[in-house]
Amino acid sequence: MKNRIIYSLLIVSFIINFPFALLAQQAQIPFVHDGLMYVKVKVNEYPEELNFVFDTGASTTVIDTKIAEKIGVKSNYQQPTEGAAGTEMYDIALFQKVQVENITLSETHIVLIDLERLSKKGNLPIDGIIGADIMKRFITQLDFDKKVIELYNDINEVAGVEKYTETPIVMDYSSIPQVQLEFTLNTKEKFSGNFLFDSGANFTFLLNTPFVNKQKIASKIGTTIENRAESLTTSSSFKIGKVANVRFGNYQFGEMPMNLSNSEAGVMASEEYTGILGIKIISRFNTILDYKNQKIYMQPNTTFGELFEFPTSGIALEKNAETINISNVVETSEAYQKGVRVGDELLQINQVEARNIKECRKLLKQEDKAVELTIKDQQGNIKRITIILKRLI
Repeated sequence: MKNRIIYSLLIVSFIINFPFALLAQQAQIPFVHDGLMYVKVKVNEYPEELNFVFDTGASTTVIDTKIAEKIGVKSNYQQPTEGAAGTEMYDIALFQKVQVENITLSETHIVLIDLERLSKKGNLPIDGIIGADIMKRFITQLDFDKKVIELYNDINEVAGVEKYTETPIVMDYSSIPQVQLEFTLNTKEKFSGNFLFDSGANFTFLLNTPFVNKQKIASKIGTTIENRAESLTTSSSFKIGKVANVRFGNYQFGEMPMNLSNSEAGVMASEEYTGILGIKIISRFNTILDYKNQKIYMQPNTTFGELFEFPTSGIALEKNAETINISNVVETSEAYQKGVRVGDELLQINQVEARNIKECRKLLKQEDKAVELTIKDQQGNIKRITIILKRLI
């Protein structure tokens, strides 16, 4: 009889508490992790979902100018805004409604920017960017194993938070969290500093120009290659080198590539930060961001122990309307030596038509493999070359 009473009380307790457990989680937002994090967003009364990048480095919500025109979002204000490349005047649409799953942000200010160049560099089209407008309101859990973003009102509502490692973060006017990172060069020299936690940056980590110059990093890391990066409105060059290991919180990684900025304006030229921590490290953790209490909680996920990718082909690609084109070629690469140039069209890889930019990029990452490229240059000449994919740094 006693066991039956206890069992009945457990059932009652479950019935009473279960609805509140459901209510504790405010939203579950699926995302596609394809270089960046892509989520579906609705704006105002436009019925179709748009493809937004979920970006911890986005202090404001952004929409592509062509998409804005298509769905009737109009600017009614201009404001100078500092981005990666400097301060520019941006058009802003005030008090717009943004909906992500069951979360509605009814008075969101949206910046209108031409995202076409940025979109060309990714595997998926980018209609907009969203970040701080959500994370300032909720405890945000990024689960890269399940590919979901879970939102809560309070850290105590998050199940299993005691299994995560707690680390303090610093928040300033930018609404982008800063974390501490330590890295060691092959010379055994160690450096550390504050890095912006930026899931919209598609690299491991980057060192800002003042830090690179002050510490003479470029002269200490050995072989580097030149590459180009796209920000919201500009393109800038940077160097890629490698480090022996990196420590983030209580966790340590082995060798990986890192970026060295040479920007003279914007965030990457700021002396306030050592640099930027990107998604290629961030995505190796399931993470809880608590802006209110200025804490981050980290737990290694299933990708934590994977080796980092190094540049192998020396070729960067971009997707245009009907073609895939070369957007950068490293001058020390075999591809450059055999005549591949910026602006050339990639027709085939291993005699398979180049249509899907994601698959093309995958084929160009097969270290120690030979690949045959069919290229059409800007004069219309077609040539076939074979290159060996090998680490360039």
